[in-house]
Amino acid sequence: MTVKDIYDYLNSIAPFNTAVHDNVGLLTGSMDAEVKRICTCLDITNPIIDEAVKNGADLIISHHPVIFDPLKRVSPPNPVYKLVHEDISAIAMHTNFDMAEGGVGDALLELLGFEAVDGDLEPVHPNGQGFGSVCELDFSFTARALAEHCKKALDLGGVRYTPIDREIRRVAVCSGSGGSTMQLAIDRGCDALITGDIKHNVWVDAINSNFVLIDAGHFGTEKCASHRLAALLSRRFLDITVFTAENDTEPCAYV
Repeated sequence: MTVKDIYDYLNSIAPFNTAVHDNVGLLTGSMDAEVKRICTCLDITNPIIDEAVKNGADLIISHHPVIFDPLKRVSPPNPVYKLVHEDISAIAMHTNFDMAEGGVGDALLELLGFEAVDGDLEPVHPNGQGFGSVCELDFSFTARALAEHCKKALDLGGVRYTPIDREIRRVAVCSGSGGSTMQLAIDRGCDALITGDIKHNVWVDAINSNFVLIDAGHFGTEKCASHRLAALLSRRFLDITVFTAENDTEPCAYV
């Protein structure tokens, strides 16, 4: 099995050409390199590369690209240097996997126990494919109850939410950094938006709009990506060992 075989499969489930303003695909290594073990993760960090080396991984597949902007130099401690030095190939499955059927967005909804209705929240392609979902809930939540549900369902140390008093029955969900989709959610008749990386001015706008925001974090809403990738690859390539990095943890702590 080669990197090209893995790449072609990934391209079939989440075409790389659907990515938006992104740097996806093979970022280090060779398409002809042999693959026996694959490590999946959200971000490629030096501890994860060390773990991959320890476990004999030939390929790391991440959600976030290890090379996003052009690099002027490659030297320690940049993980790109370490990948090349250890001869490990790296593939990124970012916005193409966010939007794909069965990808990050769907995995997040499954964890929350919600079902999408009424099309994607932010369509970016002519066929309507895009980011985020709109969900009709089976029963109503308060803002605090919805925040507590997200904390438990996503196994988080904490979440932030808008402390306003309103009934929540229609919810938008957008993995990663989705604060910019708040007005889209309001326009679609949603009572709340679950996402991550919400900026201060967006919180202020939410208060003024009597709208509920739930910030479950960028890591919290996308850590499901590595597990979904591992599951898909394990089912497709039975002769290859696939594992999710144990060091695939949030890069910050809470007190």
